[in-house]
This record gives sequence, structure tokens and C-alpha cells, in this order.
Amino acid sequence: MSNVRLRLTVMGLLIDGDDILMIHQITHPEPDCWDLPGGGLEPHEPLLEGLAREVREETGVTEFNVEQFLTVAEFFYPDGDGKQLHTVNLIYRCSVNPRPLNLHSTEEEIGPRGIQWLPIRSLKQADCSRRAWAALEAAGLV
Repeated sequence: MSNVRLRLTVMGLLIDGDDILMIHQITHPEPDCWDLPGGGLEPHEPLLEGLAREVREETGVTEFNVEQFLTVAEFFYPDGDGKQLHTVNLIYRCSVNPRPLNLHSTEEEIGPRGIQWLPIRSLKQADCSRRAWAALEAAGLV
């Protein structure tokens, strides 16, 4: 039995002009921060299908364009009882046109600040998940 749990996620850096779509993440491993929409890939699920499903589930956004594969953000976190969580996050740069305004989710991980289009210039590293900040850096936005 391994002491490391692997989690493969697909994430979207959805950009509209000078704003990025972010969710207020309240669950482990980085609670209470701004994160990218996305999540765990299902077994046998193609990457871009998983991305579309996760973005839809977390934001209600169904129409967006995947422009390019942006980066891999890999991290290790304590996972309780001496175990570790190994996250491998595949992040895609995406665009929307027009900007969806009807944002909604029933996902438990969305916190009280909800889902918002945030100005890139307002984002600070201390307020973002490590993977969100890695995506912003890879995109040359911060």
C-alpha cells in the first residue's frame, strides 16, 4: 500500500480581455483561495472532455475555446495519517467570446466568494492556489 495518492487534474485558465475566471476554493489541499476551474480526470476520459465537464460543473460555462496546452503544475501536499497527495495539474489556456455572465455551480468546493471574473492586475500570489499562480506565470500574466 502506497503512502502517496496521485490525482490527475485538468484545469482551464479562462481569459477574457484583462480578466480571468476564478473560483473560490474552500477544500483541501489549499482551502480559501482563488483557483482555476477544473478538477479530477475520470478513468478513460479524454483530457479535453474532462476539461469541458469540469469547467461546466464548477462554473456553468459551456462555451469556451481551448487555445493551447499551457503548463503542468505538479505539487505534493500532506494528506493525513502520514500520507501524501501528489497532484499533477494539466493546465490549458482558454478564451471565451462572448463572456458568460450566468455563472453557477452546485459543487461543494466553491466557497462564499463564488465564481468571479477577476482583473489579472488584482491577483496576488498569496490569494491564489499554487497551480493557479503557476498558470498565470506560464502565461506571462504576472
